[in-house]
Amino acid sequence: METTTQSLARKEFKGIDVTKFILALLVVAGHTHPFKDIQNPTFLYLWKQLQLLVVPYFFMAAGFFLFQKVDQQPNKAQKLAVIWPYIKRIAKMYIYWTIIFIPITLWNYATDDIVFHKDIILFVRGTLFFGENYYSWPLWFLLSMTYSLAFIYLLTLLDFKRTTIFLISVLFFVVATIFNELVKQESKHELLLAIGRAVKYLFLTGRLFTGMFYVMIGGLIANHQFKLKPLSIVILIAIAGYFQYHPIKIISPLFFGLFPIGLFLLTYNLRLNFVNNNAFYRKSSTVLYFTHMIIFFVYSLLFRSLDYFGWDAFLVSVMIPIALTPLINTYENKMPFLKELFG
Repeated sequence: METTTQSLARKEFKGIDVTKFILALLVVAGHTHPFKDIQNPTFLYLWKQLQLLVVPYFFMAAGFFLFQKVDQQPNKAQKLAVIWPYIKRIAKMYIYWTIIFIPITLWNYATDDIVFHKDIILFVRGTLFFGENYYSWPLWFLLSMTYSLAFIYLLTLLDFKRTTIFLISVLFFVVATIFNELVKQESKHELLLAIGRAVKYLFLTGRLFTGMFYVMIGGLIANHQFKLKPLSIVILIAIAGYFQYHPIKIISPLFFGLFPIGLFLLTYNLRLNFVNNNAFYRKSSTVLYFTHMIIFFVYSLLFRSLDYFGWDAFLVSVMIPIALTPLINTYENKMPFLKELFG
């Protein structure tokens, strides 16, 4: 997603642009299920894990470009002056896309069996605490970014050092992982079951609390405070892999976070000299991410059924956003609202 600060250096990171485009395709595939007929357990497991790499990578890319600009500023006031407009831009994007999805949300409310006042409660909860309503599942990224950066802004305002803010983000990541475990409702302890029910009711999962950690990782990488040699990255990934094949509650999900970090470290600095139009890949990843569920909904409603998944749905949901990308690039300077929608 192109939710990053604009800078001249931005165009130099072809590895990020191309990787985000590929990951955006994975997002579309994850929602349209082109592989629905494949029942091989190994494939299904690997496919599920692969999809979990996507949003953490987007968080890190956003933090990478934001903190490049933040850390160029000589004092706290100017650093905050960079972060605050960015928070407002992300929040506006979230509001705009939530409004765009409202017709689909209302369609769902009109066809469900829930009384309308409860639908309103669900909408408020989904908008403020889940980051999603019916079919607007990708928008949680924007809500998590908004909350994460607002908290980073507050801590910076209170003179917390970058290292301390990072450690707080690690704590949030651990809490998020615990929440993800509790909402499964597998505990035998009544108190933990009650906490899990509360978390699920309020936040659905712990994912909203993961954004700050990955944003901070991206910022550390941008400023060479988190730099590893390729062999060290491979070792980290191997350690993460070991814990995925020998699962331990809480521990294995925590170590899974090394996968997207390793992917970012391996790809962010790729030169990719053969790629000439990385700006197209950059914009396409954003357009794909935010529009594919609308296209998928309309296609399913008109030509299939809303419980339909398959290759044709995937291809339609990919081709239309890619076809729209050149038009958006052409007209976004004449129509500022397009820039507000797609960054």
